[in-house]
Amino acid sequence: MQYRRVLGSVYVGAHVAVTSRVQAEAALLLTPGAVVSHQTALSLWTANERAGDVVHVTVERDPRVSLPRVSGLRVHEVQHLERVLRDGLLMTPPGRTFLDLAPYCDLVDLVSAGDSLVRRTDLRPEHLVELAAATIGVRGIRLAREAAALVRLGVDSPMESRLRLIIVLNGLPEPRIGHVVTDSAGGWLAQPDLSYPEVKFGIEYDGQHHLRDARQWRQDIRRRENLERAGWLVRVITAYDLLQTPGTVVARISEDLRTRRHPRLAA
Repeated sequence: MQYRRVLGSVYVGAHVAVTSRVQAEAALLLTPGAVVSHQTALSLWTANERAGDVVHVTVERDPRVSLPRVSGLRVHEVQHLERVLRDGLLMTPPGRTFLDLAPYCDLVDLVSAGDSLVRRTDLRPEHLVELAAATIGVRGIRLAREAAALVRLGVDSPMESRLRLIIVLNGLPEPRIGHVVTDSAGGWLAQPDLSYPEVKFGIEYDGQHHLRDARQWRQDIRRRENLERAGWLVRVITAYDLLQTPGTVVARISEDLRTRRHPRLAA
């Protein structure tokens, strides 16, 4: 039988896919008493199966114990270890995971992590705000408090988080997330990713899945046509727009808000 290395001295059968969970299981075998933490915990909490370049675990600090030195394994030490059991794995709780990520993230990435955690777990934005406010003396806590205040429910993807933050951090009014638009009879018309219902302006993020899935693409077109027939303006933003020309995205949305005569921006 053929094998492949997962981490250090831990191997699996060559037919086994190395996912974030498999990496986490290997890391816990190498570090007894540890819990899965940081980016690896985020992947598991948010159902991201993609294997990471580095696997993160955390242990309680004990000068009598030598930590393993394994390529691709990062062992963090703390005075007090928080842990929960999820699907057979010991992990840091979602709120603790968010705080642990703060020293290693910028504001946008940390808010995106928070958005993903509140979408996939029972964590709520207000709980994150309270946790960050009550936590002192840890690295990154100022950033964690700033990010927690920007975390929202209902965000579908990290790129949608980025789109929302580009809007908000550039001083534009905060859009609604997942607002359901209905017709005059109360029937469902559409649910834009972001919107300003007061001026009938919707913003949609189109990722690559829209191009790969013909059915999804057709549904997107019909949904936008429904909105436009109801008097809405729909602005479509792509990954290229967000990553390569964010200034143009802000300028376009700002102009659209002025054209639609948003109360905060109307001349």
